[in-house]
Amino acid sequence: MQIKLLNYLSVNRTLIRRFWPFGLILLLLSFVYLNSIDNVNTQHGAQCELIETQTCVATLDGREFAGRLLQNPQVEEELQIELIYPSQYDLQQSYIQGINMYMGQTALLNTSIESDAERIVSKNTFFLGACSERNMRWQLVLLFVNAASGDEKRVFFNFETQY
Repeated sequence: MQIKLLNYLSVNRTLIRRFWPFGLILLLLSFVYLNSIDNVNTQHGAQCELIETQTCVATLDGREFAGRLLQNPQVEEELQIELIYPSQYDLQQSYIQGINMYMGQTALLNTSIESDAERIVSKNTFFLGACSERNMRWQLVLLFVNAASGDEKRVFFNFETQY
């Protein structure tokens, strides 16, 4: 019985020594594949649902306005959101309001802006207050204005917090 067990263990060690690089490569390829899956939610119209850290794209008249929370939203924490919008537009107004309970308006504080000929990437910070409602729905209200044409686009990103 002991000889069979020792033979079994030595065969398994040999297999492990021979094939562990292939297993590691397979594991790495799986990891790369899972991280490369597009994590984008595209919606036509002014409303867009932000789910965890997924990017949400609202398409209005062929123009894309995207938002992505950089971490899962929590009340009483500093939170960051990345906004991507066409470079022809300026962000004129931005605030967060409660949907299922009045919480006033919370401002978005811009922390950085990067732009090129086609788009602007804006990183912003905000804080959410806690209230008696444990499951809170929030709405980020954004007003974009094209100064050259006077065109206005109002975009709404909705998300939830729970505690």
